[in-house]
Amino acid sequence: MRSLLDTNFVPEWISIVDGKAVPQIDWIENKRLDISYGDHELQKMDVYLPEEKGPFPVVILVHGGGFMYCDKRDWHLYPGFFALKEGFALVSVNYRLLPGIERMDPINDLTMALAFITEQAENLQLDPRNLFLYGTSAGGNLVSQVSLRNAAAGKPVSGVAALCPLLDFSNEMAYLEIFEAIAPEYTQQSRELLANYLGFDPEADVERTKQANIDYVMTDSAPPFYIQHGTMDPAVPVEQSINFANKLREVTSGKQVVLDLMPETGHAGGGPEFLEKEHIQPILTFFNTLIKS
Repeated sequence: MRSLLDTNFVPEWISIVDGKAVPQIDWIENKRLDISYGDHELQKMDVYLPEEKGPFPVVILVHGGGFMYCDKRDWHLYPGFFALKEGFALVSVNYRLLPGIERMDPINDLTMALAFITEQAENLQLDPRNLFLYGTSAGGNLVSQVSLRNAAAGKPVSGVAALCPLLDFSNEMAYLEIFEAIAPEYTQQSRELLANYLGFDPEADVERTKQANIDYVMTDSAPPFYIQHGTMDPAVPVEQSINFANKLREVTSGKQVVLDLMPETGHAGGGPEFLEKEHIQPILTFFNTLIKS
């Protein structure tokens, strides 16, 4: 089985340190690191700019990690380097993590980050008319939640890429039952993580679980979406993305919704697929078609 380290990395962009892929940022001349958009130590972002003069359309990266792990400068950053080379500014955002948070905290953090980017756009050489969200797994949940909420509030982003996103907590609990016999420890840890994130036992409070699902915030004002998911994902069932894409198409007449299913592919981070240029480029091409001049 292939691992993330089997990715055909651009050598200048990645170093392998202690068996981990560590993005390198020294080659980027125009950058501002650890900009605070709030008071918490995790409410920070990094801004990377192309060599030309701005303002630039913006790809805003939101890392995954089960709402508990990972960081704005870990392997999740790597796809953003391709965006940078195509003339996008790249903003990588941290947000509050488990333990000690409520479900809305990361959602509120990303909402705050978007507001900060809009308010500081001129100082940061960013184009606030062209903001694109790019999130993986838990980050896919966050970019979906926030983009739908912002659009309903009259503050839409230009487009969203959600990669193997966790969107349906009710479905996720049912999915975990499949692994009960073959991976009891994994199943128990996943259930505990979801309960900690939601703030209640999702099996005991079905109605509150439904309200945490993406359906609860979906409206006809949703922005264009590019949804990418592996058909063999063991962490988040591909049916979540299929159902989400179908419902988006139902409620948004004429909006672009791309469902990119990757055969024989697992969850992001488990293999190289989501970091290969051939799978990143279609997302950037999608964003490019949506740029307002």
